[in-house]
Amino acid sequence: MKQQIFTIIAFCLAPVLNAQQPPVIKLTAEKLHARVREWPYPVNGITVPTDAPALTWPATNGAGGVLPMESGSAVPADPNIGKVRYQVLLATDKNFSSGLIKSQEQAWAVYPLHQALKPGHWYWKYGYAIKNSSKWTWSPVYDFVVAAKSAGIKPSPSVREVLQRNEGAHPHLWNLHTGRETFYKNNRENPEAKKFIAVAEKLMKEPLPDESPVRRIDTVGKKGKELDGLMDRMYHDFGDRVGNPVRNLCIAYYLTKDKRFIEDAKRRALNLLAMDPDKNWATRSDFNNGAVLEALGWFYDLGYDFISPGEKELFKKVMVKRAKQIYSDLPNRFELHLCDNHVWQITLRNLAIGTVALLGEVPEAKEWFTYMYEVWSARFPVLGTTDGGWHESNGYFLVSFRSIIYLSQLFGDFSGVDYFQMPWMQNLPYYLLYSFPPSGTSTAYGDQWEDLRKGITAGYGLFADALTYKLNNPYLNWYVQEIKRAHPEFFKKTDDYLFFRLLNYKPYRSLKTASPLDLPRSRTFADIGLAAMTEDLTKVGNTICSYLISNPFGSSGHGHAGQNAFTINYKGKTLLGASGYYSQFSDRHNLLDYRNTRAYSTILADSLSQKIGEEGYGWMPRSISGKEIQYALGDASNAYGDIKSAFWLDRFKQINVKPDRTNGFGDPGVTRYRRHMLQLSGGYILLYDELEAKQAIKWTTQFHAPFYTIVADKTDNVNRQNFAVETDLGNMNASVFAAASLQMTVHHRFAEPAVNWMKLTDGNKLRQYTDQWHAGITSPPAKKFRFFTIIQIHEGKTEIVKTVNSENGLTELQVGAWKMKVQLDGNKPAVLQVMGSHSFFNYGNTPVAFGGGQLTPKIPGSSMLLEMQGNKVVRQEVVDDVPDVVKYDKQ
Repeated sequence: MKQQIFTIIAFCLAPVLNAQQPPVIKLTAEKLHARVREWPYPVNGITVPTDAPALTWPATNGAGGVLPMESGSAVPADPNIGKVRYQVLLATDKNFSSGLIKSQEQAWAVYPLHQALKPGHWYWKYGYAIKNSSKWTWSPVYDFVVAAKSAGIKPSPSVREVLQRNEGAHPHLWNLHTGRETFYKNNRENPEAKKFIAVAEKLMKEPLPDESPVRRIDTVGKKGKELDGLMDRMYHDFGDRVGNPVRNLCIAYYLTKDKRFIEDAKRRALNLLAMDPDKNWATRSDFNNGAVLEALGWFYDLGYDFISPGEKELFKKVMVKRAKQIYSDLPNRFELHLCDNHVWQITLRNLAIGTVALLGEVPEAKEWFTYMYEVWSARFPVLGTTDGGWHESNGYFLVSFRSIIYLSQLFGDFSGVDYFQMPWMQNLPYYLLYSFPPSGTSTAYGDQWEDLRKGITAGYGLFADALTYKLNNPYLNWYVQEIKRAHPEFFKKTDDYLFFRLLNYKPYRSLKTASPLDLPRSRTFADIGLAAMTEDLTKVGNTICSYLISNPFGSSGHGHAGQNAFTINYKGKTLLGASGYYSQFSDRHNLLDYRNTRAYSTILADSLSQKIGEEGYGWMPRSISGKEIQYALGDASNAYGDIKSAFWLDRFKQINVKPDRTNGFGDPGVTRYRRHMLQLSGGYILLYDELEAKQAIKWTTQFHAPFYTIVADKTDNVNRQNFAVETDLGNMNASVFAAASLQMTVHHRFAEPAVNWMKLTDGNKLRQYTDQWHAGITSPPAKKFRFFTIIQIHEGKTEIVKTVNSENGLTELQVGAWKMKVQLDGNKPAVLQVMGSHSFFNYGNTPVAFGGGQLTPKIPGSSMLLEMQGNKVVRQEVVDDVPDVVKYDKQ
């Protein structure tokens, strides 16, 4: 035999294969992200990833911690959050005598540095005092290190510089004071501008809106939480419906200089001034109140020259009242919240636009703007870090799109910082491409994931298109090009991003595209715990995409208790994934099924769900992308136990449900749950689960087919269970193996029925919550257990999975051209080997024979992929690597 040449290529970070690093890392923190900041950052001498970090610390009300209230919550705001002020000291020595940086006194618990720190050791502390008191209480001294390599994007300027640079006459927004003529001339021949002007002409003929419900719902006999929910539903989107016309008419005026548009905008804005949230539900909710504030801000700023002195006073009175309703509960709370969704999604944008319109007009506006700019500088992107991902997944990601686009533009206009150059923004195109391919569907995870079941939506297409105006990414351009080709109807109407396109319009814009065939077939977003595996990103509508989710954020916000859950999409449809329906944030179906582990294709431990809350987290220790084999490892060892989050315990209390064993919650004593997932070329998905608990418990591996039917198949082997998914797309079946007898239950019942009590609709049609199919395969009680699952998806018939050999738990299997060796006995060292004609995957310490030679892992316990490329063996080997929150945010 011709002698083979062995080439080793490292595809991972240098520290990953450090011989002194253990291959397996066990995280012991109760949570990685706190719902409300519980510890200071940065501390413990960590080397920060940037030379201009943001310092943050737990809030206080002067007597203790601040209550974790959030917008829209039934938990009342802490009445004492506004009674303290803070100050920060930062220096290069512990005595704060060298290189001292001293903050102004402030009402919020975050301090973004607007200057690059020189490399070296830095020390800091914060103090607080009650208002009107001179007594300061100081924290311990904390320390961190700035490395020379930490130098990155130029820091944002101080808020003082920003305000000085933007003082002057109206309009303040969108650089239109100096750029209005450029905006006018640049769009004179813009086809979109002409189309928009024609729409504005029609808009002027529409009658003024009154405060009638957007939709009628019978509320007779309803009370409490149900009545509030139905009233909110009746007026949902009212603010946008009455506010957007004001915005659009202002834009039309700046496009044409035709006073008719601004005069009609004024007529409509004056109508909004008369709407009183204290007397009518129409503009009472945080979303509707914010939308009206934003609309008034658009007109007050862009139509300032058309308002009389008396009218200006009325505008300021109403706008200040509405702005205070948003702002009053923010400082000393919102900046510390993991993600107060309503504010980040919508009302922060509303408040920012309203505030900028009032700068120089009312004294409070300067404080409001300062606060928002500081929080934006310190926290954006709030549900991601650098990898481009979004913790709550794609169902609710789209609710944040407008704010991501317009606040990045607004704060960029004011500061001169291009926020679209942030690492997270630069990686965002890859998250879109892998998690929601243009001809496929998305990950089945998080609130409203099922709304994306039919494939790419106009919201995603328009958001991605808007990003192309700021990001020079050929793969993003390809992504948008493909959506436009398949769905030209998405781009024919006016939409929320039209003004952004007008602001950034270039008549002769040329976008280079690149096929994602150039990219790896899989990509892991470790900061949000998502591994995406594909066969061909250019042909997702005909091939397989699979996903493994293990989320460091836990089931916070719109996230779910689905750690180590998987999704399999085929030909743009979800075959296996999650189940259930989103009707309301925390009703019975949501807490007992949809948000619960019961709804996910992962493991129930002793029939108990993972923890709902930040404490129920997972993470993605390993991943490898190959030609024929894609691999990821999720760790959900910390996901199980009693619910501890005060926020979620309150949600259970609100619906009179106890999160106890009767309702599927409690501590099963899980100490290890690591799921290895591989996608093999030819239509195969493998799962290898390593499970351990403090005592013997039952383990149930779950599979959900939300849009198809599961049918149990017969088996002669009690240690193996088979089922098929009946689809119109081809053939799919699964075989689950273990070293002990297994029991399978296939059914189409929810643990808690799904009821559309909120009267949600798709268009004018009431949503129907139909039954969905589920399979659960349960072990006998065991302290240590293993499942091995083979899933096949083919257009034609699936193959027979042959058992070649089985001895002492070490089982050899063959399906198609793939051979597998797996240790099923949980009391023996784990082994997983997968062998193809050109690829070999190895996990464990079993000898490896490949490419005409013998290979051993560099570190025992690693995951290793070997591939033949010509006459060379390309080797990728990884051990555990932690997400950024563990590397940098050490408690």
